[in-house]
Amino acid sequence: MRISDWLRVGLGMFVVAFGANAFAPLMVSYRLEAGLSDGQVTAFLAIYIVGLIPALIIGGPLSDTYGRRALIRPALVLSFFGSAVLALGAFGPAFFIGAGRFITGLATGLVMASGAAWLKQLSAGPSIQGARRATIALTSGFAGGPLVAGLVAEFLPKPDLFPYLLHLVLVTLITPLVWNTPTVTTGSSGKGKLFASQVATKRFWLTLGLSGPWVFGAASTAFAVNTRLLEAQMDHPVVYTGSIACLAMVFGNLIQRFVGTSRTYPPAVYGLSLIIVGMLCSICVALWQDSIVGVIFGLLATIPLGFAYGILMSSGLQEAQRQAPDEELGAASASFYSLTYIGFVFPFVISILGPAIGYIMCFAFGIAMALFTIFMVLRFDGRFFKKSRRRAQKAPETTNIARS
Repeated sequence: MRISDWLRVGLGMFVVAFGANAFAPLMVSYRLEAGLSDGQVTAFLAIYIVGLIPALIIGGPLSDTYGRRALIRPALVLSFFGSAVLALGAFGPAFFIGAGRFITGLATGLVMASGAAWLKQLSAGPSIQGARRATIALTSGFAGGPLVAGLVAEFLPKPDLFPYLLHLVLVTLITPLVWNTPTVTTGSSGKGKLFASQVATKRFWLTLGLSGPWVFGAASTAFAVNTRLLEAQMDHPVVYTGSIACLAMVFGNLIQRFVGTSRTYPPAVYGLSLIIVGMLCSICVALWQDSIVGVIFGLLATIPLGFAYGILMSSGLQEAQRQAPDEELGAASASFYSLTYIGFVFPFVISILGPAIGYIMCFAFGIAMALFTIFMVLRFDGRFFKKSRRRAQKAPETTNIARS
């Protein structure tokens, strides 16, 4: 049976994302068994970003020039070596963990920019089809990685080794399927643009620039912040953290069929509204972190935060790609994805500010920022304010008719 080209590309994105997020539940193991501090463990999330964002920014334009496959291949190789170096961390210093996360970030950056652009070119149907497929491929990997890694780490010996070995096997199996996928011409001649043309616009920065970081900001709040607050209550904290990370991603996938179906407001407004609900639940987690009530709210928070992740990821990617020509698709995808990964810095910042000013204050600030972002998205979308102006213009006419 022949596997369709878009599915082969999706599998490549899946396996790289699987390895990238397998680290999420292992943060607990590194704290409890390796004796690393909260700051050290969450810093490994930030090191991942240090590798990922430059790879996105450079890889997107390179894929516009040299083709998508030229970037997917090294991404798969880097993903393999990233997990191999992380596995060495089981026998050596924490340096191997940081180096492995950096290499994994490089791999993820390359595969996201080129893979999302490639899937758009391979996808017929509605304009959002490519963005949905890219989101589902990545999110399935981001979900499967922590779930499987959490189970393996909890119930097998060497929790900082076997999850990475499993990923090495997966990469070895999937890489041959992706390696010779027919490439798609981009129409670009010469050197691709480092940034898409739309990056120079105020609209880009005041809409996607504000909403983009919430993509992984929402997800990482669920699996890296709330789970840390509840860790002391868990008999199997590694499995719990992996399950929450998986659930957040699963909810992100489940919402995909509804993204973009409403004509009343932009999809980002719904995603940001769900973030507010998730932050309110997170405040309850902080208030009752020592009781079963906190655990319940931790689970409840995962639902809106996962939905928000899925909505903001696919709608933001569609918006970034919407006006980009084929020769800028990679750069446009890279620009948006770079913004989303800023959200992975949130847990690191909260791990520092939370003990100092209180976790409730951190979540309350998140609510305020989400409200501000909703206002900016509506302001630049125009539909909401146009309706308001039309209602204001009709009001005097109605009053005059009533008087006559």
